[in-house]
Amino acid sequence: MLALPPSDPSLYEESKTGVVFVAPLTIARMKRTGANGEEEIKTSGKKGGKGNDSDYDDSEEQKIMNDKFHEEWEKKRKSKTNREHETNTLLGDDHYQTLGLEDFGIAATEKHIKTAYRKLALEYHPDKGKKSSLEDNKDNDELNPEEKVKKEIWLKIQKAYETLMDPEKRRKYDSSLPFDESIPNEDEITDENFYDLFTDVFNRNAQWAKNKPVPQLGNHKTPIKKVMKFYKYWDTFETWRDFSNHDEYDLNEAADKYEKRWMDVENKKIRSKFMKVERARLNNLYRIAYKFDPRIRAENERLEKEKEQKKREKFEKKQKAKEERQRLQMEIQEKEDAEKRKIEQAKEQEKLKLQIQKQLRSSMIKKLEELAEQKLKKFHNEYDKFFIDDFTKKLQDEEITSLVTAVDQMADTEEGFVQIEEAFNKIKEQSEERLKSRQEKDKIKREEQKSKQKEWTREEYALLAKALNKYPGGTQDRWKTISIYMGDQYTTKDVLEMAKQLSQKAALASGGKGAFKNEPEKIIKSKQDEEEKKAEEGDNWSEADQKLLEEALKKYPKTMPAKERWVAIANDIPGKSAKE
Repeated sequence: MLALPPSDPSLYEESKTGVVFVAPLTIARMKRTGANGEEEIKTSGKKGGKGNDSDYDDSEEQKIMNDKFHEEWEKKRKSKTNREHETNTLLGDDHYQTLGLEDFGIAATEKHIKTAYRKLALEYHPDKGKKSSLEDNKDNDELNPEEKVKKEIWLKIQKAYETLMDPEKRRKYDSSLPFDESIPNEDEITDENFYDLFTDVFNRNAQWAKNKPVPQLGNHKTPIKKVMKFYKYWDTFETWRDFSNHDEYDLNEAADKYEKRWMDVENKKIRSKFMKVERARLNNLYRIAYKFDPRIRAENERLEKEKEQKKREKFEKKQKAKEERQRLQMEIQEKEDAEKRKIEQAKEQEKLKLQIQKQLRSSMIKKLEELAEQKLKKFHNEYDKFFIDDFTKKLQDEEITSLVTAVDQMADTEEGFVQIEEAFNKIKEQSEERLKSRQEKDKIKREEQKSKQKEWTREEYALLAKALNKYPGGTQDRWKTISIYMGDQYTTKDVLEMAKQLSQKAALASGGKGAFKNEPEKIIKSKQDEEEKKAEEGDNWSEADQKLLEEALKKYPKTMPAKERWVAIANDIPGKSAKE
């Protein structure tokens, strides 16, 4: 008979075989003896409790009889006749039924088993009720039918007791008992019947648990932490159900240890197959319960809402940051555009100013040319428009204006012409002095820059020597290539200066020996002088001259004849010749 455990967790207690429940009729006894079962039921005879002993302590038995469990057991025993009990015992193979513990089943404790065995021993033990010692020597054939029945019943009682008191035998026997392995069908599960369906299923399977206590399924009020703890337990549920009843070989029948070992291996293979099926069944139970648990679904929905909320907040935060970046970029762009417009306006104003100055200068030069043709040429043929055009190139606007005023107010006499000629010479001297002063300042500036240059180290000279050997004379853009090889901080002029110094340092013969075999010193000097000359010529250009040159280059395209183009460009730049 299969006994199902109750749903009330207060009726559970631990035993060696797993989680068990205690029937209501034993609760009073538990309260009296304590949760750990301090009260011991002692049996006399051999260890293991075999029922062939003849020494019994009746006082001990009387003490045991006072227990509530014994009263209930006696009451249940008396509910049927002895013939009915004996018939059920003889026809049945259930050890728990044999001992009158069919209501407990696997949940029966050692105390229950011992107590039931003692009570039945009082009735069926061969030593009880003997009239004389001679009857002990009777053969089985000489026993009357009633004695044969009692003897058969006693043997069954002994077998049941020996099996249930031995942990290994009991585990094997309990594993072989009929068990309801059914799991609720997904189609029949609803939120209303979920707890009723699965509470019974989980409690039924809890009897196989190795780890105790087993957490309860609970109800809709159970905190989610306990719910998650419950499913975590069942996700890693360990069962003591061993399926050894399916063993194909009996180890006791082995001829030697090798055959015994082989039998054991084969039996384990069979058990492992059943264990896989059991594991799959328990996993399926866990999966279905977790899937349809209303609390889990509610928690998942809550977590999903939180996830969506966080995702939405993250997106909004990201969007705001993006909008803020765009706003800042727009502000920066607007500032840059305003700055560009301001610079463009300044350039336009400067351009317009230069154009006005250029127009005024051109008009003044033209007027001076006309005055020279009218008033000066008759005194000296040199003062024609070509002389005036060449003479005014290096003059400032104020000087040209003063000459126009002087020539315009000149007396048409020889003395007046002499005064004008003196004015021309004076302005020419001032222009030459100004040019000379500018060149001196530029020279001083170059000297200062040269003095600020660092002293070349031995390693730098050695690097130059390697570069000169790597790029010998005849290499295209040799000095520019060497300057690039030396590093971005060195210009072509720096490399030429360093090469000149290197040629004069005999102490670095080991690093620079043979570096100038194909590069005579006079070639280096001539190239260096050429570079310096170009640099000096380039230094005479002011920023205003450079702007005028750029405007003139745009004004006069390359399609013009080269000579005419550069003459026209020189005319637009005061103080500069076509060659310059």
